[in-house]
Amino acid sequence: MRLDNRDKIQKYVIVGGGTAGWFSAAILVRALLNTGCKIELVESPNVPTIGVGEATIPSIVDTLRYLNIPLPEFIRETNATFKLGIKFSDWHTVGDHYWHQFGFVGGKMDDRPFYQHWLKYVMHGGELDYTDFSPSVAMAKHNKFHIGNPNKPNNLSASTYAFHFDAGLVAKYLTDYCVNNGVIHTKSHVRDVVLDDRGFIKSVISEKGQPIAGDFFIDCSGQHGLLIEKALNVGVENWQQYLPVDRAIAVQSETLSQLPPYTESIAHEHGWRWKIPLQNRTGNGYVYCSEFCDENTAIDALNRHIIGEKLTDPKVLSFVTGKRDKIWFKNCLSVGLSSGFLEPLESTSINLIVKGMMDFVNCIPDKDCNQQTIDEYNRLMDIEYECIRDFLVLHYCTSARQDSEFWRSWQHRSIPDSLQTKLALFRQQGRLFQNELDLFTADSWYAVLEGMKVRPISYDPLIDASDFTKIKQSLPQYIKGLQDSVDLLMTHDEFLAKITH
Repeated sequence: MRLDNRDKIQKYVIVGGGTAGWFSAAILVRALLNTGCKIELVESPNVPTIGVGEATIPSIVDTLRYLNIPLPEFIRETNATFKLGIKFSDWHTVGDHYWHQFGFVGGKMDDRPFYQHWLKYVMHGGELDYTDFSPSVAMAKHNKFHIGNPNKPNNLSASTYAFHFDAGLVAKYLTDYCVNNGVIHTKSHVRDVVLDDRGFIKSVISEKGQPIAGDFFIDCSGQHGLLIEKALNVGVENWQQYLPVDRAIAVQSETLSQLPPYTESIAHEHGWRWKIPLQNRTGNGYVYCSEFCDENTAIDALNRHIIGEKLTDPKVLSFVTGKRDKIWFKNCLSVGLSSGFLEPLESTSINLIVKGMMDFVNCIPDKDCNQQTIDEYNRLMDIEYECIRDFLVLHYCTSARQDSEFWRSWQHRSIPDSLQTKLALFRQQGRLFQNELDLFTADSWYAVLEGMKVRPISYDPLIDASDFTKIKQSLPQYIKGLQDSVDLLMTHDEFLAKITH
């Protein structure tokens, strides 16, 4: 039986621009190339995007590759810098710091996790930190950077990288990319939404009263949820009890004299502060809990720590942590802030946009939108959000800080059952029982757990089968090899200059 073309989706309508809208359009137009489908993005000229500096995770590199976007061009056009991980300061106690690296740490020995061998090493008096064995951290500490040749592996090959970039410039770059590939760009405010007799979205109405019809709609309208919430009445599962920060202050300042290839996250009295280096400016922000801190206090706290001249006035952002009850409902997919919000502590917002769209293009429906397909999509995205939520909560609930009401509240605040179970298992013999859909690898969990001083009672007994004397001797040699390789590299600034000219 031949499928009737009338059953196929002929037109997609994306409501909302910004990072979410244009990444969604770019992925969709790339996936639907040569299919004859139309894509129209409706962007209100009256609604400003958040537009603060963005930090990403390594999946962004795969996204650019999927879109066939040249790396040097993208870096030039978005004022991007490279990112090897995050330096966390004052999270466990004031004055302490640790790294969350990109890429692997060490390497498997005798087919067992490197962490377990390292754990035995420190329990027998070893003094090297876990992330000392990370190529990314070795480079970040010395402001060095390189991209390895996959055909010529070496001891730095286990590192990966992401970007810091200007979100406004990224949206502009992707706008050109999409329009050049046939996406219709309509600048108009959406004043109404029309449903058919099934409750599916039939069209959106422009501010001039013109209907913009489609077969499938993607809601990138931000926390307003113009389609998914206002029209289709899909609610949000609130996670404020787990992640209580609900405000952010953002300020841009002049560029740093030396561009570090990492994001900084510094814990403060009522939350934490970010510092994101771009080629032309520095992004600064303070994420805090309004239960313990007012807006003026937060602005003062942020201003005290900004280095150099401020380029913008403070921008105040408010949000509710949580996830849409159903990210895909009927013929509407919510993407970006319309699907949920998780604070930017681990730079996961763009990954969730891309993951949401990539999962969607792998199960594109017909006009009827098969319910089993929708249910499976929502199940997978729910897991994605929950795993990231647990990883974020981990940074807070293991802190030993008691210097403010905010930090003292974490001594009795509830945490998700899934994280409670994970921590209980880990504290015995350092084992991580991971969900295979968890965005963060075991090495990421190990890095944050160790950074927050969560150490198991013992190590995996199977590690005793290995020659401990040999392994103990090899660890300092591994560190020396890393350092020797890093010494030969260009600085991050030199690498940027080379790749952009």
